[in-house]
Amino acid sequence: MTLKELAPVRMVKNKFFNELEEIYNTGRNKESLIASLGRARAKKGMFEGDMEDGELEIGQVSALIDDVLPVETVFQNLLKEFEAANNPNL
Repeated sequence: MTLKELAPVRMVKNKFFNELEEIYNTGRNKESLIASLGRARAKKGMFEGDMEDGELEIGQVSALIDDVLPVETVFQNLLKEFEAANNPNL
């Protein structure tokens, strides 16, 4: 949880998050945070996919993630669960 002075958000820990942490460690103030955010930082992260310099917000559910799986594995698991739900005799 960060940026509480502006609009509290949960963020992925990336280069931008580390920059914010440095601002907090050196005596945060609202103006410094606004300057670091700049214009369209959220757009850069969430819509343009900038994994390092973008603001990447995450929700509370992120605490429930245990594994990061390849997309192929996710789809295979999804299909297996679908088949099992539609064919309970398998």
